Amino acid sequence: MQHDHSLSLATTASGMVGGVGRAIAEQHSLSSISLHGVIDVAFYAVVSASVGYCVKVAWDTLFKRFRNRNSDGQ
Repeated sequence: MQHDHSLSLATTASGMVGGVGRAIAEQHSLSSISLHGVIDVAFYAVVSASVGYCVKVAWDTLFKRFRNRNSDGQ
């Protein structure tokens, strides 16, 4: 699979937004940040980025099939 920099950017942004969103939703303050909390947010960011990547790959596969089906019919 060819490396796509926009895909890396999208997954990184997705993970960052997911992690920051969770931290804001749980109303973390600077005084309550712990190692366990940082690991928890990092894990959530990895899961969020992974889901984003899988959704992107699924959409790419569906788009390729749709495009191939249309080009075969013409």
